[in-house]
Amino acid sequence: MKRILLILVLLLCAFAARAQWMLQTYGEFDYTRTSGSSASLALNADCQMAENFNIGFGYQGTTLNRHALNVQWRVSLLKAKSGMLYLENRYLYRLFPSYNMQEFNALLDLGWRNRHFNFQLGLSNRYTAPIPLRKNGGMDVTFEPMNVTFCVEGNLFDQEHPWNVGARVSNYRDFVIERFTLFFYSLNGYYNLGNGLRITAEAGLHPSGVLNLSAQYNGWFGNVGLVWKPKN
Repeated sequence: MKRILLILVLLLCAFAARAQWMLQTYGEFDYTRTSGSSASLALNADCQMAENFNIGFGYQGTTLNRHALNVQWRVSLLKAKSGMLYLENRYLYRLFPSYNMQEFNALLDLGWRNRHFNFQLGLSNRYTAPIPLRKNGGMDVTFEPMNVTFCVEGNLFDQEHPWNVGARVSNYRDFVIERFTLFFYSLNGYYNLGNGLRITAEAGLHPSGVLNLSAQYNGWFGNVGLVWKPKN
């Protein structure tokens, strides 16, 4: 994990040299019947490399000794007064040392965003493997069938408003991708503090379980964070 953190620091330094970038950090509390209570800290960064192209990465660590790292890129395909059509590609790695397991995910989706709503639909692929990886695979390696991913979210005001509230339904978040039939429900909001700073909050329900093995009951989560987007 020290190498991962070093890479993240170096990437942050590289992003800081760019004209258009954003940093987000948030602390989250989570409870499920299967795992009990846990807390996590997440860091996301996004950099606009060109007018229609963004790259980003994120890291999350939890008190349950679980770690997740994602890298993604997003390209705008079409911009109009009614909204923007875009393509997003994400790669997510999750580490479960307590179970000697690791998980590899890839997601590709098409999205449409306007001033109040965001819709995404795509496909994801995942496989799990033991730690360390075995060159010849083995019975412990599991390749899952292709999965459909979706996201529907809306906000009361547009993103330039000083404050906002919204709702989201999806089968994935920043650091987890569930099966098509397992949903996340959440309410969220933000308030601009000025000087490019924004405080955020989110609360919702998510499927219970470990390693995408769902239990009967939903868990719940809540987080509070800060977004920093320097102005030119």
